[in-house]
Amino acid sequence: MPSIIRYPGSKAKLVGAIRQSLPGWMVGGLWVPPPGAVYVEPFFGSGAFGLEVLEHVDPSIGVWINDLDPGMFALWQSVVHHTKELVRLVRRFEPTADEFFRLKESDGISTGSIPRDGFNKVAMHRMSVSGFGSMAGGPIGGKSQSGDYTVGCRWTPASVEQAIYNAKETLSRFRNLRITNLHVRDIIPQCPDSSLVYLDPPYYVKGGQLYAHNMHPDEHAELASLLRSTSADWRLSYDDCQEIRDLYSWAAFKELEIRYTNAVTTKRRPKNMELLILPECAVPA
Repeated sequence: MPSIIRYPGSKAKLVGAIRQSLPGWMVGGLWVPPPGAVYVEPFFGSGAFGLEVLEHVDPSIGVWINDLDPGMFALWQSVVHHTKELVRLVRRFEPTADEFFRLKESDGISTGSIPRDGFNKVAMHRMSVSGFGSMAGGPIGGKSQSGDYTVGCRWTPASVEQAIYNAKETLSRFRNLRITNLHVRDIIPQCPDSSLVYLDPPYYVKGGQLYAHNMHPDEHAELASLLRSTSADWRLSYDDCQEIRDLYSWAAFKELEIRYTNAVTTKRRPKNMELLILPECAVPA
């Protein structure tokens, strides 16, 4: 599914591998969800994983999506509840380097309008180098806007609009849909036993370089403690580093390989490894 927003760490390339680890009712087909089943995603981000998976799930389940970033929260609220206003803003926008810097400066400050806040997040990330948003040093093409790639090269209103409508169609299938702007510590304790929680927190090693709403080491440790004590089922994707392996030494690991292709040379860049972490009881015998 085309993404509305460019976002570092997107799990678009890992959806298939992670999906294979999910319980049957989250995969689709003839599986019937258990009573009270809920899909919970506390770090929804660009929705690359959740939107793809939810296309195949029975619409009778509950869905709870969350993001601590107020702009991302506003985006998903707008996709579902303020679609026309969001699309209107997309159609009218003309990207410029000055506009990128204005949005970067005001990131996280509410305009008082949910659709405008959500749109600003999309525009800033689409204009930014590598999709880093407010963490980018500048817009695509830099201040001078020289070279083949400029600030508007990734701004295609028709495709953004279509991605918005696609996401709305997927999320609106679920009558019991909840969209929140909470810390993960306020979510895990509320998850019922019948939940499947998918978590993709900020990277442990480079999170501070990539995300405006990063997690400190004590928050990573707190998350591990929360997951160890919850009775809900869960899957967790992380950067592969010793600190994470130590925090989750009591859980099961699967290594996931990511390869990217350089769009200019078609050469494959060196592989990156990520971890899929899951409860020991969820590993097939």
